[in-house]
Amino acid sequence: GGSVDFEKVAREVCKQVGYDEEDKGLDGNTCRVILNVEEQDSNIAAAVHGTGTKAESDMGAGDQGLMFGYATDEWDTETLHPYSHYLANKLCEVIAEKRHSGEISWLRPDCKS
Repeated sequence: GGSVDFEKVAREVCKQVGYDEEDKGLDGNTCRVILNVEEQDSNIAAAVHGTGTKAESDMGAGDQGLMFGYATDEWDTETLHPYSHYLANKLCEVIAEKRHSGEISWLRPDCKS
């Protein structure tokens, strides 16, 4: 297996999302990157990888994902997401467009809806 240059990846992601100068609160070129990566616990690794018995396509922790939920009778009929979630995503899309185009110069990559 190869190795990953985690510091380089972190810096590139910072710059890609727009943190590229101190005036924005973070500069991906000069920020301090702290690495704290540890080897996966052997019990978890055995369950995930099947100690060599699983096909590569069957590997994975199986517990990773994003979940949200609450009771509502309002939802978007196309995505089936709660309407408030759908609208928040749409707002974020417009905010991102305005930030990338420079139309709203003070927006930052972490702006929220």
